[in-house]
Amino acid sequence: MNRERTVVLLEIAMMAAFAMVLDFIDSQIKGIFFGLSLSFSMVPILLLSFRRGVKAGMAAGFLWGLLQIVVGDAAGSIVHPLQGFLDYAFAFTLIGLAGLAGRPVNHTKIVIFTALAVLARYFIHFLSGWVYFGAYAPKGQPAWLYSLLYNGQIALINGITCIVILVILFTVAPKLFNVIKYNRY
Repeated sequence: MNRERTVVLLEIAMMAAFAMVLDFIDSQIKGIFFGLSLSFSMVPILLLSFRRGVKAGMAAGFLWGLLQIVVGDAAGSIVHPLQGFLDYAFAFTLIGLAGLAGRPVNHTKIVIFTALAVLARYFIHFLSGWVYFGAYAPKGQPAWLYSLLYNGQIALINGITCIVILVILFTVAPKLFNVIKYNRY
């Protein structure tokens, strides 16, 4: 295995673990922002996607989704194997779509491709919610509308949060978004 591939695999593992740590922090502060579920745990996966591209971002998202199933919030919320796959493995993998931005990264690409990745992830959550959690809808409300409102507000809040954090990071530390090539010895 060459050095560059090893570095990429290490970044994938580190960013997935960092996302898991941030998700734990998010769960501890949930609701203190006027009852809203504010989360910034997608930032490491999005950052990796901008740095390394779609494949690395999707691999890290997939790994984070698996970590959610093994040690995270998924424990009590998987009602069907397909729902578990959609909500965790597949939806989290789609965060890597931010890597479609390509090089060079700029503020506009960060906003557009973060929004794309967040929309892709939460579209899967919307579909899963519609099919598997529609029974939680208030009486008379269609399951699709319940899922759209529930997942839509979370997507909007988390998407804006991630965009703001990534734009600030890019402004103050643009080198985080670049890959440094190491000389071989």
